This record gives sequence, structure tokens and C-alpha cells, in this order.
Amino acid sequence: MLLTRCFSNKKMAEQDKKIQREILKWLYERFNDDPLTEWGGNEIFESLSEYSREDIIYNVERLNGEFLENEPTMSSKVARIQITPAGIEELYSQGYETILESDTRYEILRVLYQAIREDPGWGYIDRDQLIAEADANEDEVDQNIWYLKEKRFVETRGGGGGLFYHQIKITQSGSERFEQFEEDGVEIPRIGSRQKFRQASIGPGESGKAENLFRDFAELARDEVIIIDRFAREGLYDLLQHVPKGVEIKVVTTDRVTGGGYQKRVNQFVQNHSTIEVRFLPDSDWDFHDRYVIRDREDGWAWGHSFHDAGDTQHTASELRPINRETIIGQFENAWQKGSVIV
Repeated sequence: MLLTRCFSNKKMAEQDKKIQREILKWLYERFNDDPLTEWGGNEIFESLSEYSREDIIYNVERLNGEFLENEPTMSSKVARIQITPAGIEELYSQGYETILESDTRYEILRVLYQAIREDPGWGYIDRDQLIAEADANEDEVDQNIWYLKEKRFVETRGGGGGLFYHQIKITQSGSERFEQFEEDGVEIPRIGSRQKFRQASIGPGESGKAENLFRDFAELARDEVIIIDRFAREGLYDLLQHVPKGVEIKVVTTDRVTGGGYQKRVNQFVQNHSTIEVRFLPDSDWDFHDRYVIRDREDGWAWGHSFHDAGDTQHTASELRPINRETIIGQFENAWQKGSVIV
């Protein structure tokens, strides 16, 4: 009974992490549209309708004050909600593409730092001048200005006409952080928060290394393992023995490999692992560049060579960034719906 309760709590915690990630992603998309707009509860409930309102409210409250700002009302516990700089940094640390991918914030600080050094008693410059000197489009500049202002690295003046500022200058803390970046390479946010994504060089003659990499990843699966491989030949099923019993396996491949004794090999695997399904597409309809193994839709790797003989040829296996993993999963869903069933 205790083990069941612990497993249930673990699943709930994992679901909460996913919901929190989806909340931040949704808010960042809104931020991209308009950095200043605060959004109501109805919009987020409708957009994340696959989750219950109670779960969304619970996780908004957990994120509130650090990764987002929420101002509940008497009629709604989620109202006037907006992402914070820390929320953007959290997405960035997980590998999602944000404004922090570019160097625009540093270019803005460079321009403003020069302005305050040239005119210490004033230091403000006009928005149009900043856009020209930072060499970035106005939307990107405005998004970065919002980010830097919220971190108190810049101050703004004026507004109106659809703009939230007309003049801007760097603050003392902004000058200090820019000097740290210029002199010591201290990034904004500090580089230590950035998640590192692993790579492994395999082969030639390293079939053991390839199997160990696959095993160490697949044996941690709880619910599902997805395999995407244009040439998912018989040797793949030797690797799939490392997937725990009861975990669902989905393999999508092409008609380049499904002839001959392929059906027999799959049927042999089914005798020991019944929760597997294999589908194939015509080779002409294959849209994937690499080979992929995805675990519980939460982690994944891209391999530069087919799994069945991955140790025979020199290639690189790379851990997928979240945004790339989600794109691949979306492509997989389309391929899965179109695929013909082998077993």
C-alpha cells in the first residue's frame, strides 16, 4: 500500500512539473506577442484544457511570486497573470528558445553604457536611436528592454502611442552587471543556470558502448519508449530487451526494412514483451532526419546512425533539447496515425 502511494505521489509530482512547464511556455508565447499584457484565467484554462482547472490553479500558485505574477480576484483565482524574468530564465535553463538565445540584451546595455559614460548627468537616449545602434528589430528590443527593466538594469521614461517607453538609460546596477560581463564574461543570467545537454561519440567498433548508452536510457522508462528509425532492422529488438516489462513500446519505421523475416522477428519479441506496437510508412513519406529514442515523452536522444548497428559506424548521439523533443513527438504522432500496423 505504501509503495502504491509513493508511486502515485511521484506520478503526481511529474504531472505538476509538466503543467508548470506548459504554463510558463504559454505565458512566454503571450510575452512574445506583447510583453506588457497581463492575461486572464479564462485564456489559460482554454489553452491548457487537457489539464483540470484545479491543477492549473494549484501550479500557478506554486509558481507565483518567482516565475510568474498572478493577481487573483474575488471571482477568479487566476487573473492578470504574466511571466517574470525568472520564468523566462527557467525556460532558457531547460533549453527552450527565448530572448536569452540572442545577444541583444548585451548590445542594449553596451549602447546605454556608452551613453551614460559620455553624459553622466543624463544618460537617456531615444528608443529609435537605441533600435538603430543595437542593430535589432523593434519587437526584440522592446522585449529585452522589458526584461532588463524588470531586473532593474535600465530605467525608462515616457510612453504612449502603443509604446511603453520613449527614452531609456542604464542604471548603476546595470552598469555594474555590464562591466562584469565585459571584464569577466559573467552572463545575464549567470551561465551556471543553463542546462547542459549531453553528447556521446560512438564507433566504429563500439557496439558495447552503443548498447550501454541505449540501456542506461531505456531501462529508466516508466510508461513508454518511442523509437523512430528509418532502418529499424532486427538488431533493434535486441536493444529493446532493456526496456522494463509492462512499458509500452512504439516503433515507427519504413517499408525499406519490413520485408522478409521482419514480421517473424517482431513476433518473437512480442512473446517476451507484449506491450509493443510497430508501424511503418512508405519510405517516400519519411520526414525524420535522425534516429530517435524518447522516454516517457520527457527525455530523448537523437542518434546519427540506425540503432541495429549503431556501434559499427562513427556517429554522435545527442540529448534532445525540450523544444526539439516536442517537435519530434509532434512529427511522430502524425507518422503514427498514418502508419500501417505490423503488430
